[in-house]
Amino acid sequence: MKKVLTILLVLTQTLAWSQDNYCGTEMSEDQMTWLRNWQLENLSIAGSTREDDIIYVPLKVHVVGNDEGGGYISLNILMQDICDLNDQFAPTGFYFYIYEGINYINNSDYYNHDWLNGAYMMSENNVANVVNMYFVGDPAGNCGYFSPSGNAMAVANACAGIGNSTIAHELGHFFSLPHTFYGWEWGTPSLSEQEQVDGDNCVFAADGFCDTPPDYAPYRWNCSGPPTFTDPDGVEFQPDGTYYMSYSNDECTDKFSPLQQEAMIANINGPRDELLAYDPIVITDVDTTTLLFPEDLQENLFSNYAELSWASVENAEAYIVLVSLTVNFTAIAASIYTTDTSAIITNLLPEKTYRWKVKVVGEGNTCEGYNTYRTFSTGAETFSPTSIEDIDGTAAMQLYPNPVALGGMVNVTVDGQMDGQWQVRMMDITGRQVMNSTETMAQGRLQLEMPATQAGMYIIQLSNGDKFFQSAIQVN
Repeated sequence: MKKVLTILLVLTQTLAWSQDNYCGTEMSEDQMTWLRNWQLENLSIAGSTREDDIIYVPLKVHVVGNDEGGGYISLNILMQDICDLNDQFAPTGFYFYIYEGINYINNSDYYNHDWLNGAYMMSENNVANVVNMYFVGDPAGNCGYFSPSGNAMAVANACAGIGNSTIAHELGHFFSLPHTFYGWEWGTPSLSEQEQVDGDNCVFAADGFCDTPPDYAPYRWNCSGPPTFTDPDGVEFQPDGTYYMSYSNDECTDKFSPLQQEAMIANINGPRDELLAYDPIVITDVDTTTLLFPEDLQENLFSNYAELSWASVENAEAYIVLVSLTVNFTAIAASIYTTDTSAIITNLLPEKTYRWKVKVVGEGNTCEGYNTYRTFSTGAETFSPTSIEDIDGTAAMQLYPNPVALGGMVNVTVDGQMDGQWQVRMMDITGRQVMNSTETMAQGRLQLEMPATQAGMYIIQLSNGDKFFQSAIQVN
């Protein structure tokens, strides 16, 4: 029943919106009531009253792809987005960090979704008491939106490029801020609700912030040629496109007003105080890593099984691996977020030259750069999962049946009866981890249930601290 109510709330709040908006957010009545009360009580706040303490905000990132696992946002862009986001919110003291890694979702109905499927997506995947943000292909015809009832945001990958203001805009909505042109979304408001240039009605009209000037433009516009409007007193004006909560183009925006900042700080200490329940993180500096294998210019790697490895880095929380056909990394063949120091790439083209590099992610730090890239090429020969002797270290590990059915059981045997506890990982063709568990081996044998995922080739890895085995398995 709760899920049904959530879906109905989203529908009733958003059906009036066009499918071609920059932003599909409609502020809830509860949000606007809280904000109006706060504004009336804080008319004299001049801004910049916050203490110097950093407010650490947990951000749960959901990367959505289609059913086949395609269409993910580039991790390179995503990491830079979060780095830039912290610069954009620096005046508030907010510092966003990735909470417990990235959640990958393969669902075409969510990747290009309407309002109903967006509601299902949030209801089924939201993590409680954090900020949930979904990166998708098409969020109901918008660049992005915040859903008050879904209590999460969805952002189009195409609108989340480096230098974007969409993410900051939607987070502004999350923390209570309406558009600077609030009231104009639904047509021309009454004269009393149109904000005047002289500021006489600034508390009661539009967004209610007296330090954001009048804005009547509920459409995208460029700050190099702003539109001209006339207020109820007959005074002509042009809106200020430097505010994140306006609809001016991304390159125009660069700030929240002081009162907008104060409102967001009050919001996170009031109705959003569940976000403050976490221990502060330690923002760590990290060094670049050293690429180990393959050597630079190495040839004839398997296109469907290329193993990359790099050195472990102190204080590293994760690593971003990029593989590209081009030297400027515009043609990304693989983009992997992993806590390991190796990755298996299984979706390359034969007889092609690739470049690869690795970025080290520290706790609360997505801003570090990549190491200098290396180059390798694939050969014409491909790896077959039945010929396990072709992979170093796997001659002593056998998987059967291979192929195995979705959800079926696979037997794993290791020569030498290495009994005890083993960490078991399984990765798909993009290098994304789909299984990570601790299993007990007895008499050199253990049994695994294949996760209910899609068919294809996967890599199973076993390690116990001293020994490491891996092999491929075909899931049908």
